[in-house]
Amino acid sequence: MSRQILWQYGTSGTNGSGDNQLYYPLAAFPLANGNVLITDHYNHRVIEVDRDRQIIWQYGTSGTSGSGDNQLDYPFVAFPMANGNVLIADRYNNRVIEVDRDRQIIWQYGTSGTNGSGDNQLYYPFAAFPMANGNVLIADRDNHRVIEVDRDRQIIWQYGTSGTNGSGDNQLYYPVTAFPMANGNVLITDYGNHRVIEVDRDRQIIWQYGTSGTGGSGDNQLNSPLSAFPLTNGNVLITDLNNHRVIEVDR
Repeated sequence: MSRQILWQYGTSGTNGSGDNQLYYPLAAFPLANGNVLITDHYNHRVIEVDRDRQIIWQYGTSGTSGSGDNQLDYPFVAFPMANGNVLIADRYNNRVIEVDRDRQIIWQYGTSGTNGSGDNQLYYPFAAFPMANGNVLIADRDNHRVIEVDRDRQIIWQYGTSGTNGSGDNQLYYPVTAFPMANGNVLITDYGNHRVIEVDRDRQIIWQYGTSGTGGSGDNQLNSPLSAFPLTNGNVLITDLNNHRVIEVDR
């Protein structure tokens, strides 16, 4: 393997919001049309760029935070949906929004600018992913929970005790991603507990990597993991933030 960079967006070592510039990008996903969807955290925007490094779509006003029309406040993860829309975890606005190509919000969970754990409330959501049943799975970080909500904004499943952190039964400590798996289970990156867990619909942990509550780099250890995704071969890909590594682990 030659290890050549085949494409890049952003000027190495330089932050900004101009042509070919980013400021603390947190996530990027490939699109079916060959473009790339980027969450540009400190620029308060989500952008779609083509292979010629042109921005062809943007949500959020570059460099300006807010909760009004076409505004975000430190977005964390933006994920492309099958219908062509984009699902954005808008962290400091305490909301998850689905926006269309015309930059209209067509669905929202969370009350803009207000944190909480009550009806239609979130507290610094980090990531949201669409599910096959049409619902949305949200990692509600500072509420120490993962919730599945339907289009009517009802919570129909939850893992974690709202507002209480821990590593015991049905407890999380700053979950940052939660990804729906093909088998119906949920893969959760439990940042504060230094672990990645797979939980079933009955809230049972059926697989874990990492020693609960203990950070490290040894066997079966993580140090503040930031994301985990299931691979087609059955393994799990983990971004192990404070160990400065990405690892693939088997089942």
